[in-house]
Amino acid sequence: MEQISPTRTELLTRRAQIRLAEQGAEMLRSKREVLVREFLKELKNFSSERDKMRSAVVKAVQSLLTAIAIDGTETLSSVAFATRQPVTVELKKQNIWGASVIGVKSDYSVRAPESRGYTPYTVSARIDETAERFEQVIEHAIHVAPAEHKLAVLAEHIRKTSRRVNALEQRLLPVLREQICFIRNTLDQREREDTFRLKRLKRKKTRAEPNEVSGMI
Repeated sequence: MEQISPTRTELLTRRAQIRLAEQGAEMLRSKREVLVREFLKELKNFSSERDKMRSAVVKAVQSLLTAIAIDGTETLSSVAFATRQPVTVELKKQNIWGASVIGVKSDYSVRAPESRGYTPYTVSARIDETAERFEQVIEHAIHVAPAEHKLAVLAEHIRKTSRRVNALEQRLLPVLREQICFIRNTLDQREREDTFRLKRLKRKKTRAEPNEVSGMI
């Protein structure tokens, strides 16, 4: 045990520290509960969107391979160049009990064939289908990416919060309680010794008083 002064002031100080540590642990547990609830809610959303994106990717790749085999790479490259479109997203920061996460908002959606930059009747239905399916992949990715980021941030904050709770409950509080026990035992021992000394002095004084009276006579 570290060197501490076994005084009543130190005893009161340690008790105040315990109350503060217990309040801190309670707040951290509440924070962790909120973060876990948010994590589980986001996990459900993420799993659903990820499954949709995986399915969309499989279909898009199948359409691409079919289009390459029949229409040729050169035709697809020409169409891909014509259909290029920037994807605009708006980032929004959100704070969840100290966890800063980035949300994404976008107006992106799958375009109609006539809006892709080429004349629909000049390309095959296979190419149209391929373009549409890859745009669906992008649409899903816009939802999946921020959800994955949010899960990672929440998971890290849950781990940090759990470590802090454990540090308070398993390290700091036991040490403080042990110190309080040591101080209290020391003070009790001192009080017993003081009481014993007072009783002994009282007995000595009681024995001395008859002798003093005899001497006066």
